[in-house]
Amino acid sequence: MTTFSRIAVVAAVGVLIGMSAPASANEAAVTYHKDVAPIMQENCQTCHRPAGFNLSGLVAPMSFMSYAETRPWARAIARKVESREMPPWFATEPKGVFENERGLTDAEIETILAWVEAGAPAGDRADAPEPLVFAESQYDGWSHGTPDFVLRMEEPFTVPEDAYDINIGFDVRIPEELMAEDTWVRGWELRTGADGSGVHHMCAFVRPEDGQVLTGADKSAVALGGLLSCVAEGGESGLLPDGYGMLIQKGSVVNFNMHFNKEPGPGTSFEAQAEIGFFVEDRPVVHSVITDTLGNNGFEIPPNHPNYRIGMARTLDEDILVLNYWPHAHLRAKAARYVAFYPDGTEELLLDVPHYDQSWQVTYKYAEPKLLPKGTRIEAEFWYDSTAERGARRGFDADRPVWFGQRTNDEMSLGFISYAKLDGASTTTNQQD
Repeated sequence: MTTFSRIAVVAAVGVLIGMSAPASANEAAVTYHKDVAPIMQENCQTCHRPAGFNLSGLVAPMSFMSYAETRPWARAIARKVESREMPPWFATEPKGVFENERGLTDAEIETILAWVEAGAPAGDRADAPEPLVFAESQYDGWSHGTPDFVLRMEEPFTVPEDAYDINIGFDVRIPEELMAEDTWVRGWELRTGADGSGVHHMCAFVRPEDGQVLTGADKSAVALGGLLSCVAEGGESGLLPDGYGMLIQKGSVVNFNMHFNKEPGPGTSFEAQAEIGFFVEDRPVVHSVITDTLGNNGFEIPPNHPNYRIGMARTLDEDILVLNYWPHAHLRAKAARYVAFYPDGTEELLLDVPHYDQSWQVTYKYAEPKLLPKGTRIEAEFWYDSTAERGARRGFDADRPVWFGQRTNDEMSLGFISYAKLDGASTTTNQQD
């Protein structure tokens, strides 16, 4: 295994490059404040801001919140939007069904290109839209407002200087003062509690009280219970749609499943005290949400293979409503796909990610939940490139085989899926005093 500390697709070319000659009056008609700033707000500033919040701090390596910040990167921006590398979106199909789909229209790309060719003029500041105000700046770093309650690891964990890759779990029981009764939640937000890079991923699992809280020297990488969600580089948190929720029982135990990954050496030690903000649902909950995975851990990827395929599948024993997909693999993974094979013999491409990138752990969220009927076979596939060329770029040894494993230099093949069973509905609401 939604941060963006390694997102250098723009930074790689974003050096100060001299602009073109002064623009003519006709070319200057396209200006930053009037034409480009609205595009940047809609498509870029969510990541490109000075204090973005995601997995490990900054969301992107530079800020585009103002003309002064954007102007030096103008030609680099033009190249990246013209090639459609930015804004980042790695799925080609289906189009228009995911609510978090990124991408510029042809007209928006032409506007940016025209602005750059005109010399990247600022224009009249009076034409600029009102600056965006992000929730994190108003709610102590939380993306969806102030949580109803926050559960933290009991103490910070120190990642030592000599560590390269650590997988570890921390159990915390939800105390009664935070949650006094069984509670429906409509969402949660995971924060790693680590400043800067060094966190590969964080997952959260919840299980009913079972007397098996792992503490002290018994901390373990084994995650027990039902999966809430994970956050990794490029990941985004989000609330569930109206009518959907997850029931957490009073006294439940939450497992903070942490994966730290960094280069060992002097000065590389850091502390992390992860936390989860929960958002309570007081309205009726119709659908109880489950996050599960189609997985394959019985593979061996041979050395120097350019296109190794791993597949997995499941046949549904009941109707479900799918909320999102999260394909997850490591350094060698280059593509992922989900396909539905329906009981009537037809098939449908659910998600095609031909340019999978571990540095962007995108969760593909439906704008409207997707019905998959009983008897549907869901197949997930991943493709891997273990050649020396990719190894040099991604930092792995192409001459050794690789198996399923927790370390970053190992591999995974996990097709996560969040859904609700149609026959598992509930009309329960949280009781209020």
